[in-house]
Amino acid sequence: MTDADDPDLRSRRRRNRLIILAIVGVFLLPFLIAGLWYANIHDWGYESMAHGRLLTPPVTLRPPPLPLALGHGRLSPSYFYGRWTLMYVGRPDCLPDCREALYATRQIRLAMGVDITRVQRIYLVMGRPTKTGFLEVEDPDLTVVDAATHAGRRFVGRLLQAAHARLGGEIYIVDPEGRLMMTYPAGADPMVLLRDMRRLLTLAPAA
Repeated sequence: MTDADDPDLRSRRRRNRLIILAIVGVFLLPFLIAGLWYANIHDWGYESMAHGRLLTPPVTLRPPPLPLALGHGRLSPSYFYGRWTLMYVGRPDCLPDCREALYATRQIRLAMGVDITRVQRIYLVMGRPTKTGFLEVEDPDLTVVDAATHAGRRFVGRLLQAAHARLGGEIYIVDPEGRLMMTYPAGADPMVLLRDMRRLLTLAPAA
């Protein structure tokens, strides 16, 4: 009997092929879902509920390993992957409009309830923050990054250019694949942004 005639061998080969296909599928499925979602964003009525400005196509963010402005270490290049991100980019002095934007992102994340672990916050600062007390007390979950380095300025410059935004003028939403997809004016109603975030997490359920 040849190998081709051995039913057990054929069965093992089929099982191995199915295992390989399943493993490949696990890695490809999130990308396929994300691609399908963006391709059908108009048909699924997403634009009708979004109060921010939708970036089409979205902009993939590849941050350099920028130093953390609070704490030690550097920003991981994979920071934007795996969770939804609320991002603000501002100056070191963080004037009232900056503090209001950070407060809004904090309240939005807290209001996510059981989905709070699916959302993170980041503040890109164009220099070392001049006031860190309120950040340490009020925003312990906030990732604060010093973007005043040469690489940081290039990254922020490309980000602002792609989003057609100005420094300190927007709150950004980044999807779990690291794509900058929406912007909101820094003074936007937090309740409006919260409704959009909840809808986003519903349309793109956790893996």
